[in-house]
Amino acid sequence: MSDLTKAMKLSKSSLYETFGSKHDLFIKALKRFHKANAIYNFVDVDSNVDASAKVKRIYELSVASVGSGHGGCIYARCSLEFSNKDELVFKQVAKGVGRLETMFYSIIETGKLNGDVSSTADSTVLSKTFVATFYGLQVMANAGADVSHINSVILHSIGDLK
Repeated sequence: MSDLTKAMKLSKSSLYETFGSKHDLFIKALKRFHKANAIYNFVDVDSNVDASAKVKRIYELSVASVGSGHGGCIYARCSLEFSNKDELVFKQVAKGVGRLETMFYSIIETGKLNGDVSSTADSTVLSKTFVATFYGLQVMANAGADVSHINSVILHSIGDLK
């Protein structure tokens, strides 16, 4: 909190008067991430880009967010550290993960319509699998996994679309 108030040139009391408690500020930050910074805000699920290319790009951005010093998706970190202890954090994380799953589902369904995803693919199962892979890739990147290993996981995952 000291780093934040110093960077903003505010006193702690001014920060708390504006945002409430640390917890309130944290919940507001999660809500802002959901509305502005989460990956699903940057993906055009209805574009004519091949579904495999969309999913591959999402995975690559996910891994890049770890390498850029951001540590990956805030929902992944929160789910591990806070959501089992804090109902408000749990709800916000669940909302974000649900939106991510919906994004993957929409990509798969659009891919079926465009003919680049098998019509027999189970969109529900695949979208859940893609969410797990999305977060798993971030864990792998945070743990220092070799790039070739990460790329292998990405290629295997998108292969499920055919």
